[in-house]
Amino acid sequence: MRRLSPALVSTALAATLLTACGSVGSNPTGPGSSSPTQDHADRAKRAADLADRYAKAGGGSPALDLGEQLEQQDADWEPAVGENAKLAWLTGHLVQAAPLPAAPGKGKSLNRPGAGVSGTVISAGDALAAMTARRTDCGGCTDLRVTGAELTTMDVRTSAGQVQVPAWRFSLEGTAVRLLRVALPASGLVRTPVDWSPAPGDGQGVESFELGGGGRTLTLTFTGKPAEPGACGGDYRGEAFESDRAVVVTVLEVPREPTGQDIACAAIGAIRTVDVRLDRALGDRTVLSLADGRAVQQGSARPIGQPVR
Repeated sequence: MRRLSPALVSTALAATLLTACGSVGSNPTGPGSSSPTQDHADRAKRAADLADRYAKAGGGSPALDLGEQLEQQDADWEPAVGENAKLAWLTGHLVQAAPLPAAPGKGKSLNRPGAGVSGTVISAGDALAAMTARRTDCGGCTDLRVTGAELTTMDVRTSAGQVQVPAWRFSLEGTAVRLLRVALPASGLVRTPVDWSPAPGDGQGVESFELGGGGRTLTLTFTGKPAEPGACGGDYRGEAFESDRAVVVTVLEVPREPTGQDIACAAIGAIRTVDVRLDRALGDRTVLSLADGRAVQQGSARPIGQPVR
């Protein structure tokens, strides 16, 4: 079966850059600056604030920061039910139609090579309740009837790389699709973004990163202008701000020399990368994006250079 992530995480992976149309001019704030009201020192202060908020929100266990990857689906919806089923799932329209397993008690809530965290695994009923807590109007869709559940595991991508967590796999009436929900209590999860409001000059959001250079080099993946000469291309640099719990990163565009010409650029972006060097190895620290406060996942999400429309 093909495992798919829900649309809840699609916004971070579907960012679209609309390049400017018009005269390409200079940036009076200098290379790498993205706002006349914020410089490197300002970003350092905001990064320290973000790292502090993350730590206070429980960010001491970066491997359990799953962001919005709390649910997945197995297989594809059948054409006869797909439109209704997808909408019902994403709006929390699920109802219990049969008895569900109780909580198994203590278990390993994280499993990756050489590491594990012992914690509570919740019941299937509590996991289903978490899925229905977001119930909103779905325009008259038909509820999905949950007919059973089994305890399994779910692979998710985090700042600590790909990890495996316990999950309940729910069977549904009238479809072969199964829905998975992380089987951990809310108290055992760190959620990002934290309470964070972007500011001009924070730079661009970072989608993912690769780790190299003995754990001290982060290759940041983001959506930017194509890597081509001329006014429609773009050059970038990254910044990293370190704390004991987190590394806050951002990407800034480096202005090019003005051409004085009016140029219409296509409304298209490309997957780009920049490297940043850390003062010490990343270790168990979480990578956070200054632009939106989100935890950045390790592992490239899309092929570099792929156009994004």
